[in-house]
Amino acid sequence: MSNRQKTPLVAFAKKFYNGRIVDEASSPTPPKPPNAIDISGDSVHVDGDIIGGDVHIAGDSIRGQTVTVQRGFSAAEVQRLALAVGGLVFLTAACFFIFGAVSVAAFVSVLNRPVQSSTEAALTMRNKLNQLETLAPGDNFRVVFTEDEISSYFRFIAGPNLGISNGKARLMDTPGQIALGGNLDSAGGLPIAAEMAVTTDTMPLELKAVWIKIIPTPEGVNFGWIPVTALAQGLQRQINAALFGAVQFTHIAQTGGGSGAQPAIGINLILQGVAK
Repeated sequence: MSNRQKTPLVAFAKKFYNGRIVDEASSPTPPKPPNAIDISGDSVHVDGDIIGGDVHIAGDSIRGQTVTVQRGFSAAEVQRLALAVGGLVFLTAACFFIFGAVSVAAFVSVLNRPVQSSTEAALTMRNKLNQLETLAPGDNFRVVFTEDEISSYFRFIAGPNLGISNGKARLMDTPGQIALGGNLDSAGGLPIAAEMAVTTDTMPLELKAVWIKIIPTPEGVNFGWIPVTALAQGLQRQINAALFGAVQFTHIAQTGGGSGAQPAIGINLILQGVAK
């Protein structure tokens, strides 16, 4: 077997020299790298796809223009970005629900306290409100509402007019502070809770806070409530117009009613004021 070294193949080109045709060695054309961009004159040719970036051509034609290739995000980078954004969204939502659960806790507990609501008690409160409307401007008054009357009036008269079904109201420890609850008809019956305060300002009733429960946890469970106070300011105007639009209170107190020891939470709301 011969040990002679093989001569590499060399391409030859024909060429005229002094009237004769001679062979001239020429170097082989080097192969183009994959996905190469070949710009020849006014044409651009790309061997393959451009992956991982955008091609921007400044102008209406590629001739005489600058081609800029910007690198985009890889699949791994997009995945990490999506996970980071998802984590931030989850953390924000968790904080929102935790804040809602903490802020509404006292009101949910009070609203679960049983009260005897009845249409008779609702009519009794309506008659007292009608008497206030007959007062002449400047007349002083003193009126007492029981917790049963307030809750009954909100359940059977005021609540339905405001789009709230299954309404209930409870007096809090602070005189004039009232917890309201029910189901918001315009939101598909979602539970709603609100903090209402009787004041001595020109607007007798102040809507201090409102929550809606968007997660169907069992009744009495605090988780699932979110604050929506900023979206419910129209409700404050409606309640004032329906109840105490023509009076201003000058003194607010609560006492226990009936016989026996005075309960820890007053069941009678005593209001003194003047007609406007």
